[in-house]
Amino acid sequence: MAEIVHGRYQLLRKLGSGGTGEVYKALDLRLKRNVAIKRVLPEKRGKKRVLERLQKEAEYLAMVEHTNVVLVHDIVDSRDTFSIIMELVNGVPFIRTFRKRPMPELQYLGYFRQILAALRAVHGVGLIHRDVNPRNILVTREGVAKLTDFGLSGLAKDTDHRMGGTLAYMPPEAMRKNSRLGFGLDLYSLGFLSYQAVLSLQGFKKLYGAKRPRDWIRWVLSSEPFKTLKELRVPVSDGFSTLISRMLEKDPKVRYQKVAQVQKDLDIHLKQIGYPTLGP
Repeated sequence: MAEIVHGRYQLLRKLGSGGTGEVYKALDLRLKRNVAIKRVLPEKRGKKRVLERLQKEAEYLAMVEHTNVVLVHDIVDSRDTFSIIMELVNGVPFIRTFRKRPMPELQYLGYFRQILAALRAVHGVGLIHRDVNPRNILVTREGVAKLTDFGLSGLAKDTDHRMGGTLAYMPPEAMRKNSRLGFGLDLYSLGFLSYQAVLSLQGFKKLYGAKRPRDWIRWVLSSEPFKTLKELRVPVSDGFSTLISRMLEKDPKVRYQKVAQVQKDLDIHLKQIGYPTLGP
């Protein structure tokens, strides 16, 4: 007999787990629909900080309503566990699409525009996602990209930003203590994701090697820039290479700071290559 939690959700199968929680596919017995449930591990139930983080994640997700952001339905806090009830996305982590093979520019642009649209919605309510990486983006069979996992998100107006995120996708300012963080953090992460997508993960590792965390931090904090995609002879257009290089600028004052700035240059590039410029 499948377990029923919170009196109405029948757990069907586990989708994944982390240090503090588990995600399940479940059936909402009341509304007769499938949902995803992210719940705190039993041994973490009594830890205030874990519960506060999950509560914040739910609140932040609820602030954003957009096709390319996973929708939150409800939060349930019971004596046994704390759960976020979310839209179930029938898809795969984006990282699977370019793990071994590089993604062609024109194919990638379709995803890039969707992720950029998601960030426009996120930033529009004053949030910094802080962990944009290909494991936190789900892609459906229809090619729709969904940004998820707001566990590290924070309000841009807050000054108390602790170091956090997925190391490879963190810009220099996110690695420094007491740095003021802005929306450019997420744009750097998207730039890095884009860089990997058109190289493939294997291709990226061949170029930069498997650096230890402290060596990677040291390199990111150095003044040495990323090699441009054109320098690496990746088969992408000049405009796309230039766009990604600016997203990967280590100096946040030189890097794009707003989605609108990226969108403006992207639209110019799309017109130049004859790609449709209508929003996703």
